[in-house]
Amino acid sequence: MRAQCIRRIWPFCTAALMLLFGSGCAMIRRGPAVMVDALLQQEDPDLVESGAPSYLLLIDAMVEASPGNPKYLLAAADANMAYAAAFLNQVEPDRARIMYRKARDYGLKVLCRNRLFRKVADKPLREFETAIPTFRKRDVPALYATATAWAGWIVNNSDSMEATSQLSKAVALMQRVLELDPGYQSGGAHLFFGIYCAVQPRGAGQDLAKSKEHFERAMAYGGPDNLLPRVAYAEFYARYMFDETLFEETLEAVLAHEADVPKFRLMNAVSKRRAEALLDEMDDLF
Repeated sequence: MRAQCIRRIWPFCTAALMLLFGSGCAMIRRGPAVMVDALLQQEDPDLVESGAPSYLLLIDAMVEASPGNPKYLLAAADANMAYAAAFLNQVEPDRARIMYRKARDYGLKVLCRNRLFRKVADKPLREFETAIPTFRKRDVPALYATATAWAGWIVNNSDSMEATSQLSKAVALMQRVLELDPGYQSGGAHLFFGIYCAVQPRGAGQDLAKSKEHFERAMAYGGPDNLLPRVAYAEFYARYMFDETLFEETLEAVLAHEADVPKFRLMNAVSKRRAEALLDEMDDLF
């Protein structure tokens, strides 16, 4: 049951990635990586897929040259996680696992600059959680990137009990994001928990009322032109509520959205693709 639940939640990494694509990477926008803005303004995800590997090689090389630089480590974590979630999930799981693991490890290196966390990072959950309150708002980008990459690695290792047992650690990191900065990345932590609360097994953690609350907060933070939270709301909340009308109306509204906001251009193109696919699958989903 646990493995099946993990498999169902793989899209929350895809969802989070579009919010995350500019997060840690933004930390190096002041330098030569202004190209991130250009990527986000593209309408063609296929073009981004073909061009992104060059950026990945560049940022990995920057980490090799300056392995202790937290800005480069976090940017590399974001970039590797984003590419894996956008283009490798369920298509090339072996490559996805490698990239998620690398992204998680980059993020953990940043978090381990915290002396207390470094002592418990590889300890059981109870000890691991003792260091979480020591993180502050300045740590939110690293917490967010690490939690998302860790979840992606777990999803792509869902047949491994060792991997799935680590989900609670990723959730603990994201919970700290929610406590410190709930609006970070347009409410990305709310989106994470909106999906997480919906996909838990009935009677064993599923809380659709809480899921709806998180999705509503994510949509409020994202604003009317950010389509991703709305697609996730339909895919997870409406679907798990068996509300076919809400599901269809939400996705049709996404497809009818015409406002062209440059910073959401790529995100919205991917979101519309997902909306179309979900509508095509309605007969199987309900």
